[in-house]
Amino acid sequence: MARRATTTKRKKVAPKKSNRQKTASKKKSGGIGRLMLGGAFVAGTLSAMIAVGSMLELDRASDEFGRASDQRAPDYALAEPEQKPMLRKDYQLPDNPPPMQGRTGYLIDENGRTTANQGQDGQNLSDFVGTPQSKPKGDILPGDSGNDGPAITVGPSDKDAPWRKFAALAPDAGSKPVIAIVIDDAGLDQPRTAKTVELPGPITISYLPYARDLQPQVNAARKAGHEVMLHMPMEPSSATVDPGPHALLATYDRQKIVNEMNWMLDRFDGYVGVNNHMGSKFTSDPERMRIVMEVMKSRGLLFLDSRTSAASVGYSTASKFGVPAITRDVFIDDADDAAKIADMLARTERVAAKQGYAIAIGHPRDLTISALRKWIPEIEARGFVLVPVSDILRRSSRSVTG
Repeated sequence: MARRATTTKRKKVAPKKSNRQKTASKKKSGGIGRLMLGGAFVAGTLSAMIAVGSMLELDRASDEFGRASDQRAPDYALAEPEQKPMLRKDYQLPDNPPPMQGRTGYLIDENGRTTANQGQDGQNLSDFVGTPQSKPKGDILPGDSGNDGPAITVGPSDKDAPWRKFAALAPDAGSKPVIAIVIDDAGLDQPRTAKTVELPGPITISYLPYARDLQPQVNAARKAGHEVMLHMPMEPSSATVDPGPHALLATYDRQKIVNEMNWMLDRFDGYVGVNNHMGSKFTSDPERMRIVMEVMKSRGLLFLDSRTSAASVGYSTASKFGVPAITRDVFIDDADDAAKIADMLARTERVAAKQGYAIAIGHPRDLTISALRKWIPEIEARGFVLVPVSDILRRSSRSVTG
């Protein structure tokens, strides 16, 4: 007998709705987490990129600054001077300028002894600096080894001039040959300038007028016994080389030259004179160099012709205006090479031995500073005496008058 087919009971399956709800809930939760994680990752990546970019930018800026300080045209944007009141546009150099207020500096009497009027914080101050009289007569200063024009004359009327009053104290050299080391382009690279100040002296340090923190740097140099000059930028022959802000250009008229010079000369106190920064084009222009020397004469400053061009008329023009002047004999570090620097220092000794004195110009570079640190004690042992630039002028005028 056939059996009746029975239907197999199926097990009830849990409703899928709840599973779908749970699944949907999990998907929702996972999406937010991934979104938050992705956002954090992107933010972290951006932060890392910004940090790396900043580090690279700092490295690049540091590298550019180091290279710029070792070149003839530093990165002047790194040393934008602080704001100063502008000069009147109608300013004219007077025919008989009034006495200037004194500047900080060593006071050296006619016998070469140091004296001082104590000012604020113990700095040496002179109350007033007298204006040099008409073109002096008498004493003949050293020339430029036949380079350009006759030697100038310096009379007794300039005893109170800043180039004498602010001069660093020099050792008594007797009849020994003397050497003046001038380190210019100073002030812009403050760490290397500070290393220069640490050199045994006295040496002469010439500061660019658009550097920062000039007065504190100058004060440190003078406290160490060094002499200070102002390194005045002037137009070079190459149009692709930037001499820096406030440089004297050959296209300037008298008014512009006077205004720019006064801006630079008022940047800091305690210097004896000026030497030109670049200037191969400007120093070859007799008309404009006459304007420069009028200002130099009125301020009682000395002029060191860096002779960046064989056509320079700086020294001969100074002679005509009675401005105490002298020229550079040797460039120490035209090439930033230790062997060549050593050769130039040896040449400096030969020049000094031949003519009784030598003026050598260098720059605040690592190789130059290292070479001078070793060389200065050695030349003293060989019978040379290190002196500031002003001493060469002063001792030469004394030797003529007896």
